[in-house]
Formats: sequence, structure tokens, C-alpha cells
Amino acid sequence: MSEVRIDKYLWAIRAFKTRTEAADACNCGTVKVEQVSAKPARPVQTGEIIKIHKGAIEYTYRVVEPTEHRVGAAFVPQYAENLTPQAELDISR
Repeated sequence: MSEVRIDKYLWAIRAFKTRTEAADACNCGTVKVEQVSAKPARPVQTGEIIKIHKGAIEYTYRVVEPTEHRVGAAFVPQYAENLTPQAELDISR
């Protein structure tokens, strides 16, 4: 597959409801790839670790396969591995 922008990828794996939200998060510096802030046009590659700060939670994903097409929730694990620790997820409860 050709290069996929990080804002499209984050929208495709359902990390954000809209691509605009994903791009805004990148522009605000809340999205990091391998510890470096990512701009919306940055391409993603297989194996990269993406961290997203949303409120008090830091979500962590590993890119399994880049995609720019939005996938159903059941298919997300084919494209992204959720590495977010359970303790982070418990914060939202």
C-alpha cells in the first residue's frame, strides 16, 4: 500500500470520530509517534508505536498494517494493536 497519512490512519482505526479531529489532535501535539510529535501529513509505517493523549488517558497503538479506509470495529485489530495498559483505561470509569 502507498503511504498513509497519520490523520487518515487514526480516523480509519476509529481512534477519532472524524479526520478533522485526528488532524487537530496532531496539530495540538497530542499525537506522538516513537516519542516525537506527529503532524497530520506524517506517513505511518508498520510496527510504529503511536501514543494519543485524550483527556486524562494516554492510548497506545502499534501499527499492524496502514490503512486509509475506515474499518468496522471488529476489523480494527487487523490494522492496529491496542497496547494501552488496563490501568489507563480504568481512569475513564
